[in-house]
Amino acid sequence: MTRSVLSRRAVLAFAAPLALCAAPAFASGKEKKKEGGEGEKEKEDPVVKLGSMALPIVVEGRLINYIFVELSLTLPPTGDVTAFAGKEPLLRDALVRAAHKQPLNKAGSYVLLDEPKIKAIVMREAVALVGKGKVATVTIGKQTPRNFVPPPRPAPKTAAKPSAPPPVDSAPIIP
Repeated sequence: MTRSVLSRRAVLAFAAPLALCAAPAFASGKEKKKEGGEGEKEKEDPVVKLGSMALPIVVEGRLINYIFVELSLTLPPTGDVTAFAGKEPLLRDALVRAAHKQPLNKAGSYVLLDEPKIKAIVMREAVALVGKGKVATVTIGKQTPRNFVPPPRPAPKTAAKPSAPPPVDSAPIIP
């Protein structure tokens, strides 16, 4: 029995350092290799993460809910992250103002956002702030509604009004 315990300890004593040496090779997931070159590394596109912001859900001039959303802007490979220095508050303000002007919720829901509409607004505002070609894509990370609000009820169907009787001559009927 002492022999098996001793051999287990010996195996662990030699295996642990080998596992630690191999760990950095497996952990290099952030960098991708170029297809054309061997050993050359390609950096991922720079990303600007915007802090979580609350977008209002306004319907017919009434505030229904808030949805907290996390956005990130992916820049082109030659993009400069410093171009957004000090511009994030302006971009966030423009998005909140747009949410007050037009509904950004998904049709039929007060707890989900219309992602294509938000992406278009953010791209438009980013171009106005930092210039064209500075943002490649907009990614919506997480949407969390403040309250669960049931979807709007469909408008009640009204009964069809009875059709009017056919027009009658103005002349009296005399038997």
